Order: sequence, then C-alpha cells, then structure tokens
Amino acid sequence: MESQLPSGVFPGFAPYPFQHGWDFGTAWCDAGVICPWTIWQAYDDKRIIERCWPFMVKFMDWRKATSTNYLGIVHGNEWGDWLSFGKKTPLDFVDTVYFAYSANLMSQMAAAIGKNSEAAEYADLFQHIKTAFDGKYLKADGTLTVDTETAYALALFVDLIPVELRAKSGKILADKLRAGETTDNSGMTTGFLGTRPLLPVLTSVGENDLAVKHFQSRKFPSWGYEVEQGATTIWERWNSFTKEHGFGGADGKQNASMNSFAHYSFGAVCEWMINDLAGIQSDGAGYDKIIIHPHPPTPGSNPERKPINWVKAHYDSIHGRISSQWRQIPEQFELRTVIPANTTATVYLPFQPGDFVTEGGKTMDRVYGVKQLRVENGQTVIAVGSGKYEFVVTRKSQ
Repeated sequence: MESQLPSGVFPGFAPYPFQHGWDFGTAWCDAGVICPWTIWQAYDDKRIIERCWPFMVKFMDWRKATSTNYLGIVHGNEWGDWLSFGKKTPLDFVDTVYFAYSANLMSQMAAAIGKNSEAAEYADLFQHIKTAFDGKYLKADGTLTVDTETAYALALFVDLIPVELRAKSGKILADKLRAGETTDNSGMTTGFLGTRPLLPVLTSVGENDLAVKHFQSRKFPSWGYEVEQGATTIWERWNSFTKEHGFGGADGKQNASMNSFAHYSFGAVCEWMINDLAGIQSDGAGYDKIIIHPHPPTPGSNPERKPINWVKAHYDSIHGRISSQWRQIPEQFELRTVIPANTTATVYLPFQPGDFVTEGGKTMDRVYGVKQLRVENGQTVIAVGSGKYEFVVTRKSQ
C-alpha cells in the first residue's frame, strides 16, 4: 500500500520505484485488492481489510475513471497474459475481467467489515461490468469474440459468463484444449494470467478428467515437461532450462535474466492440487467451516499416463492441520480426513445409487457426529464435526 501512486493505481512492482516501462500493468496492479482479500480468506482477520480499505477505494476510483462504459481499456504495460502462445488475449479484454474481479472482491470485503452500502455499490458495479462484458464479448451460443483459451478461462473464473451458458462456454474451452493437442504439444496456450484459473475452471465445468490429464502431461508446455527437464520446482518459463538447449532456448536467444526457477504464476497449479484434486477448501473465510471435496479422475480417462489413484495432502490452517487422503480401487473409494478442533466440515464422496457408505466400518446412522445430508450430482454430502474419519464407499457392483 505504501507503493500506491498519486493516481491511485498500484504499481506493477513493490516496493516502487523498482520498475520498467509504465508504472503499472493491468492484473498486476489488481494485486492491491486481490492480496488483502486472499489474506482475509485464509485467516478471517478483517484488520487487513480495514487497514487497506482507503487505499483499495482510491484504486477502484482510478479503475472507474479509466474505464469506458464499464469496459476496460488498453493502458499501462503490455504484459497481459505474459508468456502465452499463439494468438494474444487483447489487453482491454484482460482489463475488463480484472476490473470486474476487483469490484466483486471489494463487495465481499465491504460486507465483511460492515460497510453495507459500499458492498451494494461494488456489487452493482460488478453487475454493470458483467452486462457490458456480455454485450461486447459474449455471443448467445456461449462463444466469446476473443477466441483464446485464456479468454474463456478468465471469463469463467470471474463469473462473467451467465449460469445458463457456463456449461457451453466450458465445453468450448475444453474442446480448444483437445483440438490443440498433438504428439509433441499439450495443447495449452495460456500464459501467466490464463494458467492460474485453467484447471480450476475445467474441474468446475465437469471437465475434471481433462484437468487431471493436463496436470499429468509431459508434453510441452506443461508442468510435467519441466519435470522431464529436471525440475524440482515450478519455473517462470515452461522451458527455463532444457536438457537439449540449456538456459538459452532453441534459438540461443532466450532471456536468461527473466528465468526464475521458483515462480508463482505457473506454480498457481498448487492451489488446484489442494482445493480440487485433494479437495481441501474453506467454506467462507478462515477455515471455521471446511469443505472436503476430492476430485479423483475417472479410471481409464488418461491412457497416456499412469492413473492418479491416490492423493495425500494437508493444509495447516489457523485452526490446525486439515488433511485429505484418498484412494480409489475398482471396488471402493476410500477417504481419510482430519478436521481440526472447533471447526466443522462438509464432506463430498463420489456416490451412485446402490453404493454403500461406512465410516470406521460403521454405517452412517451408527456414527456419532456424522450426518448424511443428501445425494446430488453423483456425490453423497456428509456433515461432520472435528475429528478423524475413515470413509469407504463400496461400489454397487461388488
């Protein structure tokens, strides 16, 4: 916040003036809103919102003043979807998406600290941006006028696609990834901005198997490609180093000075690994309420790689360690989870009519503190209190 410029914009780097080019870059500058929101979500400490509130308001005033009829514009550094491949996602599209994203987060934070009128104002601003976005970029069949993977991933992630078109737009994104895959190429074209939401969006629109396939891919570009080149961390570039060409790239001209070997942008996949693949999420801010919702891939859905049939993960929340350890075999799905003291959780288990669910070897009606709530969308939903649990779903065919 100390680096905020007189105009209200946050710089692309902090501390300022470590900078090059323009003073800001769209999406980069929105970190001034995204970071306080993220910290609040992790710890439910509203003091971060209260301390940052006047600075964030000044930034949003700048955003409103630089927009045109609620749409973003081309300005600042032309980083955009940095290190993407093929057709670029226009900067004014990216600017519109992040204008909407910041407005939505501001509405949530305002409500959290009791600024109800401001919460309503920012919610209204988000709706205006969404309407303007739909008018310029969205067609009736769910396609976007900006035809890139990043455009679809961002629009779906920020909820700029109406609910009734979400499945159609999600399928278009999935089909683009499938169509782009070749013997040597994964089909991914997303850069810094598009990669972070890509796998979460695929999982959310019913394409979890495709998300897992790309997570496991060894083709360029992919996380597995880095592993094949010797990576033990996630890099700034997919090919920061290759066994064949070293640090310089195939043409010998790759910029080795921009070559971090531990980088957030593509490393953001770790969020999907915890939230979706392992299934550990906070239900609201601060992990007072927890969601355990593993997303195992369908057996046989990725013939190219050895299947992911088990995951073991934990997150050390402010209430203590939350763990999710699942395994699937032909006849069963097993989940071991630990829910820390003074919290509750909603657990989702894959379930089809006729399946049989136990916890600790007992049926649900015989386990204290465990309540089976409902069955929906191929999941049985269970409420639990703090403690250790061992759920087993036995398939109908056995």
